[in-house]
Amino acid sequence: MTSNIFQEKLQDVRYKNIGRKEDRKADLMIGLWLELKISITQSGVFRSIRKQEKKLDKFFSDPIILEMFKENEVEAEKALYQEIYDSALKYQQACLDDRSYGSKLFNLIRMKDDELAHKAGKEVYQILIAALLEMDEKIWRNQMITALHLAHQKTFAQNTINPQYYFAEEELDILDKFNAVIQNTNTYERAE
Repeated sequence: MTSNIFQEKLQDVRYKNIGRKEDRKADLMIGLWLELKISITQSGVFRSIRKQEKKLDKFFSDPIILEMFKENEVEAEKALYQEIYDSALKYQQACLDDRSYGSKLFNLIRMKDDELAHKAGKEVYQILIAALLEMDEKIWRNQMITALHLAHQKTFAQNTINPQYYFAEEELDILDKFNAVIQNTNTYERAE
């Protein structure tokens, strides 16, 4: 019962009205994924990662979220992961379905499924997860890494490759950090 209430509260945080129209809502978590990707792609510098970390921390420090964690930490963590995972799935599905994202040569040629999976994989592991791994360890950071990894694997199932291939040999410490986060983040899949 608590889980459903927490899910509703998180959806109030996640979906906000945009503009003056009350009937149009924006998915702020999708916005977080996109802003992180664009910011890191454009600059990639440590300062940009710290700036994005502050924005993410501000979002996940919403009073509603903090109150949920005070009330029941396990249920709050579970509900938060479910929302993060749902947003990661939608983000990866958008990459799969978007005609512009999945094409080459001025949108004239559609990428093959394995090419599209590789493009999305590079974005997931070399940009987003690499940036998240540079941030301080927090529940939301570990959940974002795990959710994005699992969402990519699910969305591009038969065409995805092992994540280790996206990390260069000189980045083995990053791969180790990634594997540790994946192993230690509770996805609550067994509880379902």
